[in-house]
Amino acid sequence: RIFRYNDMKKFKLQLDKFTGPMYVRLWTPAMISALGWALSDMADAVVVGQKLGTVGLAAISLILPIYMINCAIAHGFGIGGSARFSHILAQGKDDDAKKNFSSVVLVSTLLSVLTAILGIVLIKPLLAFLGTVPADGELFSATKSYLVVLLASTPLFYLSNILNYYLRNDEEEKIAGIGSVTGNLLDIACNITFVLVFGLGTFGAALSTAIGQIVSISIYSVALFKKNNHLSFVRINKRTVSYAFSCFKSGAASSVKYLYQMAFFLICNNVLIRISGESGVAVFDLIQNTSYLILYLYEGTSRAMQPLVSTYQGEHNLIGKKSIRKIGFASGILVGTLLILAIQIEPVWICMLFGVTEAETIAIAEIALRIFTLGAFFGGINIMLANYYESSESEKAAFIIETMRGAALLLPFTALFSFIGDIVLFWWLFPATEILCFVIFLLCRNKFKIPGLAKERVFQTTIQGNEETINNASISVGEFCENWGCDLKRQYIMTLTIEEIAMAILVHGLKNVKNGYIQITVLAFENGEFEIHLRDNAVTFNPFSLEKEEKLENNEDFTAVGVDIIRKKATLFHYRRYQGFNAQIVRL
Repeated sequence: RIFRYNDMKKFKLQLDKFTGPMYVRLWTPAMISALGWALSDMADAVVVGQKLGTVGLAAISLILPIYMINCAIAHGFGIGGSARFSHILAQGKDDDAKKNFSSVVLVSTLLSVLTAILGIVLIKPLLAFLGTVPADGELFSATKSYLVVLLASTPLFYLSNILNYYLRNDEEEKIAGIGSVTGNLLDIACNITFVLVFGLGTFGAALSTAIGQIVSISIYSVALFKKNNHLSFVRINKRTVSYAFSCFKSGAASSVKYLYQMAFFLICNNVLIRISGESGVAVFDLIQNTSYLILYLYEGTSRAMQPLVSTYQGEHNLIGKKSIRKIGFASGILVGTLLILAIQIEPVWICMLFGVTEAETIAIAEIALRIFTLGAFFGGINIMLANYYESSESEKAAFIIETMRGAALLLPFTALFSFIGDIVLFWWLFPATEILCFVIFLLCRNKFKIPGLAKERVFQTTIQGNEETINNASISVGEFCENWGCDLKRQYIMTLTIEEIAMAILVHGLKNVKNGYIQITVLAFENGEFEIHLRDNAVTFNPFSLEKEEKLENNEDFTAVGVDIIRKKATLFHYRRYQGFNAQIVRL
């Protein structure tokens, strides 16, 4: 849906012709990747559970805090860096986008190596911190075997996740999806081979994950050697470290949830061992792995939305922001709800999947799964809300949402339900946390401000590709500029820009397109500058590439003359082909 400018105060809703097709291109591979991540994360627990039973599940549960620390850092760099990367590209700053990528990858890789070395050196106190000591026997050995490989493969985990984020923001979602799915399928295959066939236990499960990451990175790297991409390494300066950590700080508003989960896991593992022993910890690990299957669908939807939300934020595109919000949330809620219903109706298949066979443990697990999925519905919505605000550069709102559901509400509820001492009542902490978080958001949503130009300073319309609508649009743009203090000369330049570029698109790009559309966004900045964004569904065509001399000699048209005038008047003109459509920027 889009806004058409009308008397500086009112906007009429019309149909958005661009967001839907772009979102589908991103959503399909993102959901395939999300299922791959879920199956990969679940594979360790499924295979180890089948082989080692509750001891194996308990060992994997004890490892989760370290896994969450890695997630917090890797996703912080990935989310913050790629969102800023997309915003930079939307403003036509290609060189700055390459510097962004180079800085984030370099600094995050160095940090991952340091953390890996530190973890291996301090392996024994780290295991004690997680809740197991040599006296635990088999549980200690299984946990240590997994942890050593997990720490050693930290750089692989960082690089794989960060590259995946950047690929999706540079229109390489297919390679991102292929790399992710291939690596995850190989992880599953290796898990079966190493654990079930060769009997390598938790060591084999962790090694399988590392091999999957190596394969994913290898596939991702193909995109780095493509021509005209923005994921290339360029020379950077001494401010690289501070810039990369500023990206991490931005992304941490969302990735902080992993640190909260780390604290949550530590508390729950200790509480459940006290309440019901290894079986309670095993059920908790089953719940966590089920959460991957459900919540990764919402995470995948958020990853599909993020490039478009960040791009529209950079363009101040009110049209796209409203459209992607509706389409994205609807699709995420739909797929999440279908899976939740499948578990609610018959949760025993989850128990069988993870090798839980004891009747007492199955009885606890079925109740726990039904209670957990009640909260998972609202948890998915909260995840999408936090990611939407993060992508819209409203890090404070994202941080508040994640802090409520990850600490401010979750940890007190965990303490409250643990004091009750009833293993069944304990699981109600999940729906209590997510539902209350969502209610608080609804009550306070008006306080969550998204930065950007005031609506009055944004003119938007989508027109059909014909001369009459182009002329009407240019007149409306002239009136818009007049309202923001443009003199007659500048109004003329603005209307000329709309007319000439739109006509060039009509003549050269839309001539063989049955239903051609051009989306026009004009921004009136407070410093007196104006910026024009155009998006069209023509064949690949860059109006700024027109050569005046050639067109005049061939007597084809005079659009190249007008474009040449605009090129001389503009302080910035930029073109890129983005998600199947042409996008142009002109700053005057």
